[in-house]
Amino acid sequence: MKILLRTFANKIIVMEKESNWIHPKTITGPPAEGDYFFRRDYINDEFWKEIEKGSHVLFIAPRRVGKTSVMKDLVKNKKVGFLCRYDNIEADCNQNQLFKRIFLLLINELNTVNKVKKKIGNWLKGRGIAEINVDGSVKFISKKIDYKTELLSVLGELKSIDQRVVLFLDEFPEVINAIARNDSKEKAIETLHTIREIRYDDDFSNFILVLAGSIGLDNVVNDLDRPKLINDLHRIKLPALSKEEARQMIRQITKGATMEIKAEQEIYIINKLGQLIPYFIQSMIEECNRILQRDSCRPLLENKDVDLAFNHLLKQDENLKDWKSRLKEPYLTKNKFSFCNNILTHCAHKDKIFIQEIYDISAKWKQQEDYMELMQMLVRDGYLFEEKETYVFLSPLLKAWWKRQHPEYELNK
Repeated sequence: MKILLRTFANKIIVMEKESNWIHPKTITGPPAEGDYFFRRDYINDEFWKEIEKGSHVLFIAPRRVGKTSVMKDLVKNKKVGFLCRYDNIEADCNQNQLFKRIFLLLINELNTVNKVKKKIGNWLKGRGIAEINVDGSVKFISKKIDYKTELLSVLGELKSIDQRVVLFLDEFPEVINAIARNDSKEKAIETLHTIREIRYDDDFSNFILVLAGSIGLDNVVNDLDRPKLINDLHRIKLPALSKEEARQMIRQITKGATMEIKAEQEIYIINKLGQLIPYFIQSMIEECNRILQRDSCRPLLENKDVDLAFNHLLKQDENLKDWKSRLKEPYLTKNKFSFCNNILTHCAHKDKIFIQEIYDISAKWKQQEDYMELMQMLVRDGYLFEEKETYVFLSPLLKAWWKRQHPEYELNK
């Protein structure tokens, strides 16, 4: 009976601790915002320096580094004289849908400014607009609308407005890829031409585009054999966090939380992850918190907990799977995917790969002409980095996951 009472009492104590447990501010699904977002002011400063000059921007970042969070923060904290709007345009599957999306984003943003709203309203009436709905969608009198024409027309009205409109378009490369598949490669090239002409037209100087995506725009335009169509874009890269930034981020998201992370464990987490991107840090802290809460609500994090959390992340791999799926069709052909997968599997098992080994694998998958371009893509998109004519995984977590997915590399050679 005494044993049962003691057990019951311990359960009550644990339940009380659980109810008082304060979780860290981690978010691993939607983009991080507010207290969940770790701002790097120098990145925001670089954006505004280029936007104020009138530069159109290509935002380059490996996936899960936090590009969407950065763009949303830029929109939220826009500078005076700018109208800014962010949108994920991945759902657009053809040219008309893309131009419709940009047209509606532009109209909706202009309608937020009173002195501009009346002017745009008069312009819309002249274009045969029946109504603008509460959700911002536009109803034309005619059912068939050429949104490319409508977009170019409304852009022409911006020259008389004393504010500049900045649209942050996420997943733009995905849409160009979809247009090439669903319309045609010619339509995709035409779309890139039109958007380039918009960037060059002095009448549209009040309109600025920031283009970003999870797959590199360079990869897409190279497949279309039109790299010059994006050469004018100013490139801004979003690097991984420095070690000091990673420590600051850990402290920011765990401030006020029950879990305690000493300096030694901060360093251990940083060394364990290697590639210090916000998503990996958020995931690690979230998993460490879960482990401690389940272990009788023990607050102090130890190295063994970090090791256990790392192994859990490898098994809970839904988000890590995205790194592999992005290399498959429709982004890459079957042979190009097989080449990349072979390279990454080799690196996962052998720690590194030499140039000659890369060429041998390229011959196996008939990629002798494209293999260096594919290697550059793997570097640019955050899989590998080059070191003294060899390539190695950038992320120990991704490396361990890839090895777990392909445990018998020698049989696959």
